[in-house]
Amino acid sequence: MTELLSIKDISQELGIPQSTLRYYRDLFLDYLPAMGEGKKKRFYPEAVEVFQTIAKCMHQNKNADDIANELDSRFTRFIEIDPEPQENSATYSHNDETVQSQALSTIDQFDGSAIMAVIASQNQALQQIAATISMVNGQQEELQHLKQEVTKLEERLETELTDHFQLIDIRLRQITEEKESNKPKSFWQRLFN
Repeated sequence: MTELLSIKDISQELGIPQSTLRYYRDLFLDYLPAMGEGKKKRFYPEAVEVFQTIAKCMHQNKNADDIANELDSRFTRFIEIDPEPQENSATYSHNDETVQSQALSTIDQFDGSAIMAVIASQNQALQQIAATISMVNGQQEELQHLKQEVTKLEERLETELTDHFQLIDIRLRQITEEKESNKPKSFWQRLFN
């Protein structure tokens, strides 16, 4: 027979606080193969992997819907069948109220550590977002500065090229004039000059 595990056993195996595992259990009960009720609820060994997956997704800041989708893709849902049949609608109504009150009492049973863990995780994510925004702003300022430098360098290059071509033009004229002046004069130029 397979040995069933308590929340305490799973907590020791995974190194996750029991309160956090209870929080995960209450959110994703359909994916956790278990038997029994209340404090006597015990989990099949397969539940350990489900708890690990939930914890991993929580650390990746995934929301409950994303985690449920992840669990749907990897695990089958576990549905516990109530062996006691419902005899009449009054009993059903009473059971329905019992289920609702149990759900509300489960919410009341949460200790602050699970909620604080979620808040701390969200706070860390907000800090990372703020740091990323600050880094992006710094990069945008640096980019703007580099654009200004490139514009200045383009203007300087254009000015220097214009000056350089003007100097080349002047020098070519001088060379042409010197060539013309050093050229021997023809007979007619000497005669009429």
